[in-house]
Amino acid sequence: MESARKESIRIGFVGAGFMGQLVHLPNFTEMAGCEVVALADRRSGLARRVADRFGIPTTCVSHEEICADPTIDAVVQITSDDAHAPVSIDALNAGKHVYVEKPMATNLSDARRMVEAAERNGRQLQIGYMKRFDTGVEMARSIIDELRSTGELGAITHARGHCFAGDWVCNAGTAITTDETYPEIESRPPEWLEQERIGDIYSTNNLYCHNINLMRFLLGEVRELRFATLDGPTKLMVFAMDGFDAVLELGRLSANFWDESVKVYFEDGWVEISTPPPLLKNVPARVSVYRAGDIQQHAQPQAPRDWAFRRANAHFVSCIRSGAPVRSSGADSIRDQELLEEAFRRF
Repeated sequence: MESARKESIRIGFVGAGFMGQLVHLPNFTEMAGCEVVALADRRSGLARRVADRFGIPTTCVSHEEICADPTIDAVVQITSDDAHAPVSIDALNAGKHVYVEKPMATNLSDARRMVEAAERNGRQLQIGYMKRFDTGVEMARSIIDELRSTGELGAITHARGHCFAGDWVCNAGTAITTDETYPEIESRPPEWLEQERIGDIYSTNNLYCHNINLMRFLLGEVRELRFATLDGPTKLMVFAMDGFDAVLELGRLSANFWDESVKVYFEDGWVEISTPPPLLKNVPARVSVYRAGDIQQHAQPQAPRDWAFRRANAHFVSCIRSGAPVRSSGADSIRDQELLEEAFRRF
């Protein structure tokens, strides 16, 4: 991977909405080693007001203008899900590195085309799976890996992922709004999917792709999708892992807290990770380790305070500079889209 090898990475930002304003723009505009030099949004009034707030010198009405600028090194696009693939592919073909929010795409064909464009042009494609950069999640993965290596607690017998959501914003701030018409964007569902299931796959992909990805990050690759039930208010998926099964419980809860966790059972204990509300800054996942048998010890190691979003954004800039591969690459993230679509095809 070619490194930019310059003092400052110049970023063109696409999308002036809620997540851009409250998460990604503050991170990238305050980060050492990069500068946001242009902001594109079809709502020109909103783009100008947001650019003024964050000190961005140039606004555009289309991502094509950013792609055409040879001085821009990378594109960060925080747009609607249907725009992820078209904007990313245009930017990659223009020689830009790309950071795109999850989900990677709204259909598997688009996801594959994104990876092909990144590989063909020798550019980084990072998907916004920020949970991989949570310091508590990193700690938990290290603990799980060590326990598997040493056999201290025996083999893994089961894993349970759980997300019923809740309050994910946590009074993070107020975004600039506009009365401008939201631009019409072509819907890009899987071509084979029945019309009446499109809304369901979109909502499932938008939120729960995180949980599929997190399970894979902590435990390794999914060998097989054993079962799924997707039509009710609670969705279940069962994955065959390496010697054990992992269950995902996915639903909704009206709560003033965030209800999400992964629990990994060994023969003689468990490791549990409870992730924080996404927009709650500087609060890492809680990690709990129970050692059973003759030990009977329950420990709660503390991870350093930091914000997963900020670390994910900084990782992108660091990898552009060094040429090291990004942790949550498009090539890796294709598997999340494969499993989701297989579940909707088969069950």
